[in-house]
Amino acid sequence: MSRFGTMFFADPVEALTNIGRALLPGARLVQLVWQDSSRQEWVAAIHRALLGGDPPVPIAGDGPFSLADPATVNGILTTAGFTDVRITDVCEPVYYGADPDAAVDAVLVLCMASDLLAQLDADETERALERLRLVMAAHSTTGGVWFDSRAWLITARR
Repeated sequence: MSRFGTMFFADPVEALTNIGRALLPGARLVQLVWQDSSRQEWVAAIHRALLGGDPPVPIAGDGPFSLADPATVNGILTTAGFTDVRITDVCEPVYYGADPDAAVDAVLVLCMASDLLAQLDADETERALERLRLVMAAHSTTGGVWFDSRAWLITARR
């Protein structure tokens, strides 16, 4: 079972083939992976806050959205020796922290945020962080800071 981890395999076919070798025949593999970045409220909100504009069109490949395409996932798993691949849409909010400050701290550990901030000078960084704090405050509820998100729940058999 993997929750948002298999998207980072450098060679997913090789990695999942190796995982498959460790499973008993008929064993089930379960993955939760992000859908396309354009379907993630948090991606757009963070990008707008840090750079002041919409994120670029998603690029397939490495990173957290590398398994966003169901046809790609099906092909990878089939090539890796899995059968009975099922992909289910999951629409659940993602939690960023108990309050806006905790949410900002959670965002700042993401590669996405550090990569965006690396493009800015010190003054721009301070303004970007203030915008990020405002975005987190706007998404704050009595139950914490939440953003809409979409994932795929993927199951397959070895």
